[in-house]
Amino acid sequence: MNEDLICGLDAAQIEELKQDKGALVLVSVNFGENVHQAIFREPTFKDLQAMSKISKSDELKGLSAAYDNCIIKADKEIENRDLLKIKAVSALMERAQKTTSEAKNL
Repeated sequence: MNEDLICGLDAAQIEELKQDKGALVLVSVNFGENVHQAIFREPTFKDLQAMSKISKSDELKGLSAAYDNCIIKADKEIENRDLLKIKAVSALMERAQKTTSEAKNL
């Protein structure tokens, strides 16, 4: 039984994390010919508020705070390289911008 792992975790471990952490987001970072993955929890309003405040004075510190607060598990390559961390957390933040919504009168 050769089950596919995501960031070294099997499907049962990921389901357990979902139960504990809530909604999870899988981010893939392409670097050269390799694809590295990271699992983040969705940021809360509190997280977003803190990141926004920090980012106003230092955008990279804001991204670093977002990574530190929301990361669940990442491939070693992402854990060990700041450039890959920045790309991973940027994708997480861009995900919110890509989400669409609609309001209408009832």
